[in-house]
Amino acid sequence: MKDFSMVRVEQSEINKYLFFKNLDINRKYSSNKKIIKKLDHYIWWFQNQKKRKSFFIIKNSSPIYISTADFFYFKKKKFIYSGLISCFNETNLFDILKAIKIQNNYLDKKKGYFCIISIDKNNKVLMQHWKYFGYKPMSEKVSFYNTIKKHFRIGNQHNIYFKKIK
Repeated sequence: MKDFSMVRVEQSEINKYLFFKNLDINRKYSSNKKIIKKLDHYIWWFQNQKKRKSFFIIKNSSPIYISTADFFYFKKKKFIYSGLISCFNETNLFDILKAIKIQNNYLDKKKGYFCIISIDKNNKVLMQHWKYFGYKPMSEKVSFYNTIKKHFRIGNQHNIYFKKIK
């Protein structure tokens, strides 16, 4: 079995984070398709990164994904908006499913939170696997649906899913 682990992304890895975020594969499935400029990334990092927990998912001593979790509150409810950033333009199904499992092991310890993910409708792999990790489609009728779309700039090309962590 391959050696997998999860380690926190450190401040000193700001440029590595940006490099991975700007990979074609990440922009292809992200709400923001544009290359992020260094200055914009630095401003975001120093103003907003404190609201986000980011971890490298490591396979055999090399990062393969960055797991992100943005923590926020809305109408006295606790939320986590979670995502994955690939560290390679080419990935395989085993690694992505293992990374999602590791990510969910971390998230499932956040009792009382609603965990939210968004998946690009063209991402055929993830569109088939969200249900295996306990997520349900979020209806547009949910009171905080539009708030989440606006706050995280989730476009119409993405479906939104959630689960209550118990």
